[in-house]
Amino acid sequence: MFLTPDNFIRDYSIRSLVCCWSGGRSSLAATHYMLSSIADFDIDKRVVIVDTGVMLPDVVPYAEKICESQGWTLTVLKPKTDYWQYSARYGTPGIKRRWCCKILKLQPIFDFVKTLNPQRGMVLGFRADEKRESRRKSPQVRYVKKASAWIYLPIKNWTTMMVRQYLRQNSLPEPPWYRKGLKETCLCGAYTNRKELLRIKTHYPELFERFKELDAQRQKWGRCAFWNGGPISLSDIEKQKTLG
Repeated sequence: MFLTPDNFIRDYSIRSLVCCWSGGRSSLAATHYMLSSIADFDIDKRVVIVDTGVMLPDVVPYAEKICESQGWTLTVLKPKTDYWQYSARYGTPGIKRRWCCKILKLQPIFDFVKTLNPQRGMVLGFRADEKRESRRKSPQVRYVKKASAWIYLPIKNWTTMMVRQYLRQNSLPEPPWYRKGLKETCLCGAYTNRKELLRIKTHYPELFERFKELDAQRQKWGRCAFWNGGPISLSDIEKQKTLG
């Protein structure tokens, strides 16, 4: 049986709710759907986004604009670990070594959620057609001890097409970086490829310069900053004039 937002709040006696927004379409749709569905509930409702230190520069301003227009309370968190220093010494995240999610995203959120009054709930925007199997198989509701909170997936049975349709129906603007060919807001390096770095160089040159500096520091350890089936040369990308 699929649990609706209002029933989740009632059944689990939620008093503090945190909608975790990555800045993407799905988490925006999940946040809007959740908060619209429980607008009349007298509980503590917050929207949280984590500025990991390696975010696209327009993510936080975009989130602030949306939250202001919707009347949502936004909290911007930051991790204790500095991405650039940690990556220079120990290497950027990889598909099989995604330290970024735990250290840069989850821990700041868990620490924040635990400061709120119980019972606590966390909303995530996982969909039915997620590429990652672990997300597809996630139960709609589960308890996380590290946050002392219930995690709830309100759009667990939605698809990408349904998310986009929902945003249009509710006049919610799509994140601007999608038009630039970028879907990830946190560019930690775990799934980075040459095409993504080319787009970053084109649209966010200052961020690309920081990646070049990181790559130079990694080479002191005999490593490259980015790897996707092989080392990715930022020098070659810098010389390339087109996105093709």
